[in-house]
Amino acid sequence: MPVKRKPIEIPPEIAREFVADMKAYHAEQDEIRQDRIAVGTRHMLLQHMPTGTKLRLSEVKELFELMR
Repeated sequence: MPVKRKPIEIPPEIAREFVADMKAYHAEQDEIRQDRIAVGTRHMLLQHMPTGTKLRLSEVKELFELMR
């Protein structure tokens, strides 16, 4: 039987910050600056996820691409 997870609740202001970061990420041409944006977003998201949750930088970048 699969384990049911409680949906993650992210406050609206954090969601807006995520969208702003995503736009900045896509507007940025420099890969190092893109990485810095993604790292900051990762830290922000982890603050609102259950303790012990793993979120890789590559997963944040994938989210940015999927939500483009």
